[in-house]
Amino acid sequence: MGIRERVLAAALACFIEEGYERATIARIRERSGVSNGALFHHFRTKEAIASALYVDSIASVQDGYRQVLAANPAALADAVGGVIRHQLRWIEEHPDRARFVYSQGRLDWSTEAGLRLREMNEELNHEYRRWLAPFVERGEVRELPMTVVVALVTGPAHAIAQQWLAGQLPGSASEFAEHLIAAAVAGLTGTPAAPPSRPGPVEGRIRIQLLDADGAVVGEGDGVARLHPPE
Repeated sequence: MGIRERVLAAALACFIEEGYERATIARIRERSGVSNGALFHHFRTKEAIASALYVDSIASVQDGYRQVLAANPAALADAVGGVIRHQLRWIEEHPDRARFVYSQGRLDWSTEAGLRLREMNEELNHEYRRWLAPFVERGEVRELPMTVVVALVTGPAHAIAQQWLAGQLPGSASEFAEHLIAAAVAGLTGTPAAPPSRPGPVEGRIRIQLLDADGAVVGEGDGVARLHPPE
């Protein structure tokens, strides 16, 4: 791990454990084990460290989105599903980074890190437009501002992720993927999507035996049972 990565890893630990306001650059340097000169060669301030950590985290998420779109999925649900599943999976695999990103909110666009993030977002939006263009031309997807497209696809998953990170949802955040995908497809197309299929009731014949206290059969019969899956 290089010096830059060591500083960012130490900063993330300090921000999560102590809170951003209480964490100091001196504590980050101490935890990273690098010298003052090495740290200040890469970062002049705590704010610069936080900004770099934010941009690196967003870049990591967006790399996964680009891989999904670069495969040119032929079905709308395949691309939407790939993006949402990656989003939830990344959050589950990097919960501290996700908590940090959500707590930081948005960067100041006028800073160097903010300008870099703007460039990254524009590049990703270009990939979205390129992939969506044939669907729009065929009338399968509504022509929407890219801000709305991104909000429809990834916005609801952010709400689920924040509840999961706060311990308000049991199990895995990815358990909500199919519902989120159906909602996003419905939003992009303007057509209500069919809900994820659930297994139907199971029906079959059963044989019942009545036993006395000694275990001897005193009566028996056949019947039909219809069992429904739990809600």
